[in-house]
Amino acid sequence: MLATKDLNQSQINKFGKIIIQDYPNFSIKSIKPLKSGWDNFALEINKTYIFRFPKRKELKLNKEIEILKVINGKISLNIPVYEFIGKKVPYVGYKKIIGRPLLENTLKTLSPKNRNILAHDIANFFYEFHSALPLSKHKKFNLEKNSQSWRPLAIKKKVIGKLKNQELSDFIEDILSKYLELIKDEKDLVIAYNDLHGNNMAFNKKTGRLNGIFDFSDVAVEDIHREFCSLFSLNYKLALSIINQYEKLSKRRIDIGKVLIMAVICEASMLGVFIDKPESKNYRYALNDLLKLKRINKTYVQTHC
Repeated sequence: MLATKDLNQSQINKFGKIIIQDYPNFSIKSIKPLKSGWDNFALEINKTYIFRFPKRKELKLNKEIEILKVINGKISLNIPVYEFIGKKVPYVGYKKIIGRPLLENTLKTLSPKNRNILAHDIANFFYEFHSALPLSKHKKFNLEKNSQSWRPLAIKKKVIGKLKNQELSDFIEDILSKYLELIKDEKDLVIAYNDLHGNNMAFNKKTGRLNGIFDFSDVAVEDIHREFCSLFSLNYKLALSIINQYEKLSKRRIDIGKVLIMAVICEASMLGVFIDKPESKNYRYALNDLLKLKRINKTYVQTHC
């Protein structure tokens, strides 16, 4: 998760006042800022509710609100049900989905049986989500096509030729050329959740099960292979298991090579965002993930070519 500057006390108080102005009967007994994400500030209120405030005006919540209404009752996992919607200032509030982020270290503690169950839960989420939102509905929600269109330019300008690791730079450049060819073909487009990584999952460590998924702000019309790319950075074997189970549920083939291309492009573009801050955690995360993906790609090529 790419974290940005956290909230200060003045901002926390301001957001609390906004909520009370809209919902005067709602009593705020405790308010705690959560780690800020890329698009939203988040607050935990009364240890029961999560409130999200968009960081930028162009982030429209109406799309997300309508999408969640449509898929409510059609997803087996817990998803947000908005009980609070901003009246003058955009925000949403919902009952907290219990669980912790799904991290790589957590996966190491799971039994093979629980890993298989986890893979099924994630694959089934994708299947139910895509089934509930067929591509034909994209105009209804005014969904953006190719929401990743900024990435190639960012990579060309800021990453290629700027890295000390020339092998990694050459690898990214090669993948970029393949990506530009891939996105010309629109036969695999879906309405995609578009942002499934460990920090958007609520994992119950006691049961070893996934309890829910939240943050539907990045839903867009995308190549289906984009859905699975963040999972490669989490755990390659788990990602393969998820893809395998998704194929069985959907009767749809997923090309691992294309998923790898999408994964590299996402991480390389994020590296470009922080290229001038090599000491930052976000830069190191993106760089480490790219090195991991380079190794995975080498193994994949050796196995399939």
